[in-house]
Parts: sequence; structure tokens; C-alpha cells
Amino acid sequence: MLKQTSSSRLAQVMKAVRREFPLLIILSCLLNLLLLVSTIYMLQVYDRVLSTGSLDTLVWLTVIALFATATYGVLEQSRRMVLGRVAAWVDCELNAPVLKRAMEARLEGENLQGGIRDVGNLKSFYGSDAAQAFLDMPWSVIFLVFMWALHPAIGIVGTLGAILLFGLAITNDVLTRERQKRSAADARTSQDNAIKFVDSGETIGPLGMARQVFENWRLRHSEIAAEQRSLQDKTTVILSLSRSVRVALQVAILGVGAYYVLAGSITAGAMIAGSITMGRALAPIERATAAWRAFVAARGAHANLKQLFERVDRDGSERVALPRPKARLSFEDIFYVPPGSTEPLLQGIRFALEPGENCAVVGPSGSGKSTLCRLAVGAWKPAKGHVRLDGADVFDWHPEDLGPYIGYLPQQVEFLPGTVAQNIARFREIDSRALIRAAQMAGVHELVLALPAGYETDIALHSRRISQGHRQRLGLARALYGDPALLVLDEPNANMDEAGDKALIEALAALKQLKVTVLIVTHRASVLKSADKIAALDHGTLAGFGPRDQLIRPVPSLMPAKLPLQAVPSQWQASPPASEQKRSAAE
Repeated sequence: MLKQTSSSRLAQVMKAVRREFPLLIILSCLLNLLLLVSTIYMLQVYDRVLSTGSLDTLVWLTVIALFATATYGVLEQSRRMVLGRVAAWVDCELNAPVLKRAMEARLEGENLQGGIRDVGNLKSFYGSDAAQAFLDMPWSVIFLVFMWALHPAIGIVGTLGAILLFGLAITNDVLTRERQKRSAADARTSQDNAIKFVDSGETIGPLGMARQVFENWRLRHSEIAAEQRSLQDKTTVILSLSRSVRVALQVAILGVGAYYVLAGSITAGAMIAGSITMGRALAPIERATAAWRAFVAARGAHANLKQLFERVDRDGSERVALPRPKARLSFEDIFYVPPGSTEPLLQGIRFALEPGENCAVVGPSGSGKSTLCRLAVGAWKPAKGHVRLDGADVFDWHPEDLGPYIGYLPQQVEFLPGTVAQNIARFREIDSRALIRAAQMAGVHELVLALPAGYETDIALHSRRISQGHRQRLGLARALYGDPALLVLDEPNANMDEAGDKALIEALAALKQLKVTVLIVTHRASVLKSADKIAALDHGTLAGFGPRDQLIRPVPSLMPAKLPLQAVPSQWQASPPASEQKRSAAE
């Protein structure tokens, strides 16, 4: 079975949006033609009704004008509804794929978390008056043609005014585009930092850091606000100048019109009609100038989203849905270099685990143990080499296919908003038997039942009731859910008490019977006893790999060459075999 990806989702959505353009263009055409009704009405009243004194003509002209005005209101509402539906549809169709792409970008080491904000900018543009202003701009030309039809001099004044206002809009864009981008990015960073500070309140408060942290944030935020004020002042100057030009043009059009009325070239009605029409012609340009910031934000949002979809494509164009793996895990000459660095965290890692084997990963802090775990589950991608599961690179698997076969417990256990049951079941359809079985294997079933609503307890609302040790056991239950073929545990008992440690040992024993491949980072002797093999890391290299007994009790003469002392817990380095202990006691 082949999996199709959604890498072209943005293009599909924008293509669907463009399909609405013909309807929007037709509505805009009718709306702008109806805007001429008031001008024509004024022209007819001045030139026909007042000169002839015909009341019937006035009544019929008024009825027609009122009907056209009512039609204008209906069409205007229709256009707003279409744009509103487009905005809502863009938001609905892009938010989930963008969130998925942003998460995948994070796994690849990229920080593209502004995608949701970019979708919001697109939605705001389509649903605001800005989009209507740009739809009306082409009709400024029609109004200018009408002004030329009244008299060339009136047409010249209107055309010069349109060129002048359009030039001010371009000037505004040139002067503020780059500064707007930087200002928006700085504002987002400031907002994100504020959220992080609030989330870290339990650390900031007790350590007495609040005053310094928030003072630093305030100073930086003040700098950003000053930059935004400067940018706004420049935009306001251009906007005010545009309005001043508009008023001056109204004076000019009336002055020119009055001159030609006195000269007998046009009627007074044509003069008034020219003034009204010029207002119609210049209004979209002026509105577009005021909405230029929204347009720039939408344009930048589209560019950012395009970059997001192009840079992250883990799914590929097609994927074969592979069968459940037996979980032969192999690391083939793995090198991993963190983003923004040139020094590898891991280099030359090469070893393999057969299905059902339990491998303990040991080593000093900073040796790359957690990095190895992330590579094993496909959370991070190596710069060189391959992590293979049953011979297939983990990145060749479709993520939705591979996920159910993997259990992963990171050092920092995080839960998503939702119930305990939803988090353990990985937000899939909940299988009650599998849920309880996983919780019982992790030794957390009774603890969950003690929560206010049991498995239906909202984790976010009751997070303070759940200790770090219990969080690890809940995370272990999540890793065990669904009978995974490969289990990767990063110091799973770091915060567990004796009961939790016992539950972990029993779970590892049960997994061995089920032939589940286990990669576990640990320093505890109780967990090392259950390991079939040990992989010792030191400064990002594989210092030793082999059967547990061989590495725990190495031949002294081979120890320096095979395994650094600090790579193995001290309680195992000096522990002789049981037979030797008995012999020593007898002697």
C-alpha cells in the first residue's frame, strides 16, 4: 500500500482559494458598477430634473437609485460572506498540516514554530477589509475612464491623483518592509519569552530571579516597542500625507470643474459627478495604503508557509506501508551533529541488537546517551549513517506506520492537554484492555484510580497531584501501550521510588518473554541485571559493546582498551563473580 503525502498542501489550498476569485471578481464588478449609481443620479438630477422641473423623472430616478442601493447592500454582504468563508477555510485546512510540519521541522532541528501564526495572518487578511480594498483597486481604472468621459481635464486630475497616491503606497512599502519583518519577528520573540517566563514561575520565584528576569525582559520589550513606534510614525506620516493629497485633489477637481462650467464646456452636474467619481476612484487606493501592513504580513506569511512545506517533507512523495517489524535494531556508522554546530555529539557508532534483546546504554553525563535514544526512534536524523529497523532506515518508514511499533520514554516526560487515558493511549482510539494492561505493567494502575476521575482525569488540571516519579510511570505506560516491538527508555527510573523500580524490573522481564527489543539508558545495578548486552558511550564514541557479563566483569588487562572505568557504574566494576566471592569467603 502506498502513502500519498501532503507536501503540496499549501499549493492545493491556495488553488482552492483562487477558485473563489471569479465569484469575488464578479461581485466586485457589480459592486463598483453600482457605485456609479449615485454619480449618475446626481448628474441626471442636475441636468434633467432641475432644468425641466419633471417630478415624475425625479421619482423614477429615485426609485431606481434606491433599488440599486439595496442591491449594492446585498452584494456587499455576499462578498463579505465569501471572503469570510475563504478565511475560515484557509484556517481549517492549513492549521493541522502546518502544526504537523512545524513539529517535523523541530525533529529535524529547525525552529519553524511561527507557522500557526502565519496561518492566522492569512486568515486575518482574507477576512478583513484589506482583501476588499485590493479587489476594488482595479476598478479605480474604470472610474478614471468615466472621469475622462466627463472631460479630459477632469480625467487628468483624477489620473495624476491616482498615480500620486499609488506612489505613496509604494514608498511606504519600500521604506518599511524590512523593518516590519524585523519588528514582527522581535515582537514574536518577546511574546514567546514572556510565556516561557510565566511557565518557569516555579523556578524563577523561589530562586529570587523574578526582578532581574522581568527587568531584562522589560528593557528588551521597551526597545522593541520603541522600534514599533518609530515604524508606526513613519507609516502614519505617509498615511496622513495620502489623506492630505486626497483632500487637495477634491479641491482641485472642483476648481477645474468650476472653471470649465464657467467656460461652458461642461454642466454643473458633470462637475459634481466628477468630484464624486474621483472619490470612488481614489478610495480603493487609499484603503489599500492603509491596509498595506496587513498585505505585507499576509505576503510574508505565505512565503513562510511555503518555506515550511518545502523544507520539511519527512513523508516523501510515496511510502510503502511496511509490516510489523521484528525489531532488529542496528546503528550503522552513526554521526550526529547538532544544528548550528560543527562538533559531532556522536561519531562512528556501530552496533546491532537482535529481536528480543535488552541492551543497557551506560556512560558519563554528556556522552550522548539521550541523543542515541532520539536517533533510535527517529526523533532526530543523523548527519551520516543509518539507524535501521529490520534493515529499513527508520526514516524510510511512514511515521504513522512506525509509531505504533515503538515505545519511547524520554528523560523529560511531557503530557499533552487531555485525559490520562488519552495520553497513555497516544490520543488514538482507546482500547480499554490495552490501556489497563499497559498501566498495570508500568505499576501505575492503582495510582491512576486514586486520581479524582481515574483514567478520565484531566492531566493539565491536576498536574500538581502527579509527582515526577508518577509522571515517569505514566510515561512508561504510554511507551508500553499497544504492544510495541521496540522499546527505548531514557533513564526510566531516575525519579522512581522502590515500588516504581520494582514495577520497571517486572515490566522488563515481561518484555523479554514477549521478545520485545529494549534499549535502555540506566546507571542502576537492578536494571543492568536484566540486560543481555551493554553499550558503553564515552565522549560520543562507542567505548564498548558486548554481552553484559563480559563488560561488567572485564579482564583487567583488557579493561583500558575495551571500556573506560567511568563508563560502567562503580558498583559493577569491583564486583567479582559469585563463585569468586564464595572462594574468598572460604579462604
